Amino acid sequence: MAEDTKDHSPYCPECEACGEEGCCSALMCKQSENGDYCSKYLKDLRFGYYMQRWVENNLMEDLTEEQQAKYNEEWDKAFDKFYKI
Repeated sequence: MAEDTKDHSPYCPECEACGEEGCCSALMCKQSENGDYCSKYLKDLRFGYYMQRWVENNLMEDLTEEQQAKYNEEWDKAFDKFYKI
């Protein structure tokens, strides 16, 4: 039995995430059939997307022009990072 626990790793064989809440980013998940925590990370990504849309629909117009410009600048950086790979 000691050998079974020795060979077991808590890390996903696909992306090396640990699956602990708040530890590893869902962005590192590859959503693979062989992943250990993909369904959990997909929920995290859906939650993040939902909250992002809520912020855009409910808070953006209340931000100052400076805050909106800062948000838009960061949005552009993130877009370039994830879509211009």
